[in-house]
Amino acid sequence: MGDIATFLLLFLGIAAGFFFGRLSLRDRAKDHYPKDYALNYYKGLSYLFNEQPDSAIDAFIGALEVNSDTLETHLALGNMLRRRGEVTKAIKVHQNLLARPGLNTRQQHESQLELARDYVKSGLLDRAEALLVELVKVSPTYKQSSLEHLVEIYQDENEWDKAIAAANQMDVKQYRSRSGASLGELKSHFACEQAQEDIHHKSWAKARSHLLEALKFDGKSARASLLFAKLELGQGRFREALSHLHKVPDQDADYLLMGLDMVCECYDKLGEPQALQKYLLALLERHPSNSLVLKVAERLRWEQDDYAAADFIAERLKERPSIRTLNRLVELYLPHSEGRGRENLQLLKQLVDRVVAEKPSFCCNKCGFTGNALHWLCPGCKSWGTVKPIRGVAGE
Repeated sequence: MGDIATFLLLFLGIAAGFFFGRLSLRDRAKDHYPKDYALNYYKGLSYLFNEQPDSAIDAFIGALEVNSDTLETHLALGNMLRRRGEVTKAIKVHQNLLARPGLNTRQQHESQLELARDYVKSGLLDRAEALLVELVKVSPTYKQSSLEHLVEIYQDENEWDKAIAAANQMDVKQYRSRSGASLGELKSHFACEQAQEDIHHKSWAKARSHLLEALKFDGKSARASLLFAKLELGQGRFREALSHLHKVPDQDADYLLMGLDMVCECYDKLGEPQALQKYLLALLERHPSNSLVLKVAERLRWEQDDYAAADFIAERLKERPSIRTLNRLVELYLPHSEGRGRENLQLLKQLVDRVVAEKPSFCCNKCGFTGNALHWLCPGCKSWGTVKPIRGVAGE
């Protein structure tokens, strides 16, 4: 019944198109074209009411002449089918448009763009790419839209060089991303993807080049600074790694948590524990978070004892209630308890462990996707840089 209701709505649009199509045929041989189109049109209605939507679409396509009056009806039909997930039917509609004579250049390009969108939706990326590359060359009107689709294709295929090249051709003023990120931020993420692959393959010089490019695209890229720190740390350049890590809080404080382990390792390798504790406390003052509380508490435990760490956490819990820090407090007291008190603490820890395990650590502030791993490209809405650590009692 859902298909019938949908196609009844289409019927109204096609009826209008049919009417205008008839008007455009007045100067033609009246004893031929209107009769053929009407025959296909009523045949389509018969298929529709007999719940044969595929045959109905074929008949309606045959009934509706392609001209300036009916083009929008054809496009609306194809786009509606694509949105409903019936991509094969959408492709058929748009291919039919391109096969018909009489379209002007703009109409041909518009139909070509819609067919490319069908191919993207169906996963036929090579076909979509070929159509879009041609449009970039020949259509100033649809160049920007075609480039945006090409960028999406290249990022899906991890072809970062091509993605950057396509983004470089875009008009900065016309670019509008899903997440609100600038074109520079987009290109910076592509360069970071390249650098990440380089680091994985231990291609240090290439990684450095790509990270410099990323920071050139976006000087406030916390991701590039974190990767630069990872690169320097891997080569034993601890002071240089720290210089990049120190930039992250000002670039995007949400991501400073991603570099805490590297910060501690650098200061430890340099033999500067007091400088580390001072830096962590300064960060905690400026950017309060549960991860920072736990890091400072862990340093206190090493330098003093469990009680010093527990006292620090207890004071912070009064200011910022947190399941994670409560769990750590219980862990610190467990080894020093006995009897019924120990049993109660163990029970409490089991319950808190269960709650912590069920809570995600990251959330996309664009679409609400959640998970326990940081994704620079949101798996849900395909936006760059929108997945952040969750804050609150169950998060940071």
